[in-house]
Amino acid sequence: MNKIIVIVGPTASGKTDLSIKIAKEFNGECINSDSTQIFKGTDIATNKITSEETQGIKHHLISIKEVNESYSVADFQKQAREIVADLLEKNKTPIIVGGTGLYTNAVLMDYNFSSDDHIEGFEKKYENISNEKVWDILNSKDELEAKKIHPNNRYRVIRALEIIELNGVKKTEIIKDNKKYIYDNLLIIGLIPKRSELYSKINNRVLSLAKRGLFQEIEQAYKANKFNKEAQSLKCIGGPEIIKYLENKIDYDECIDLMQKNNRHYARRQLTWFKNQLQNVEWFEHDYENYDQITEQIVEYIKKNI
Repeated sequence: MNKIIVIVGPTASGKTDLSIKIAKEFNGECINSDSTQIFKGTDIATNKITSEETQGIKHHLISIKEVNESYSVADFQKQAREIVADLLEKNKTPIIVGGTGLYTNAVLMDYNFSSDDHIEGFEKKYENISNEKVWDILNSKDELEAKKIHPNNRYRVIRALEIIELNGVKKTEIIKDNKKYIYDNLLIIGLIPKRSELYSKINNRVLSLAKRGLFQEIEQAYKANKFNKEAQSLKCIGGPEIIKYLENKIDYDECIDLMQKNNRHYARRQLTWFKNQLQNVEWFEHDYENYDQITEQIVEYIKKNI
């Protein structure tokens, strides 16, 4: 059986370029595990791979939902596992790529999710409560789950509270995470860029995305969601910040600074998650000048272990 290759690491660490190289070398197809790239209409905000950049490599689970739709990690788990099984049956190499730790874990590990039932009007209970206070409520009821979620990710915080009310138990008691992989043919590659260079790259990426039309894209997505700032597709870096700008709560320069800061913090949280949650990861440190050399080392590592 072919190996399942998983590429993890913080945003802007080089995962996409590496995935293309590996896919071409090992007859692979890529499976997106970045929750923000599931949605259409936020291509700039999520720095989504373009058709030209795919170099003919097929990519799965990118732009599969409209910008005003919702999508759960349970949905992702089901679809991603079906794609993995299909690719293995076709003697292809599945390459799971992305920075959303929960999505990656959901595919690889023995996670069991509650039903997708909802309580009508549940979000309205919290509509006049700030993100921080809603998070505090969750923290008082399910501290372990709260630690996994950023306070500004209002959708996930409220969903965790809804699950408690639906099931009478904590989300952490429903999702069984024993850190046991369901596959025995995994190769997990981790990328760790030099921190100062990563932060500089993130800062420059925000400026580049802004020049490409990031503000206009988020404004359109905001309108498509009927100005619902809690829409899932607007949880990407840039979404909450630009909405504050559109509401005249911050000026343009403050918005840029906030996006850069939040993106840097997100990268740090991503790395912490992967180091704490995933086992048997082969980590490769690099600066951007020696990136090509590192990718060659990774290819050789895969050849020895495939």
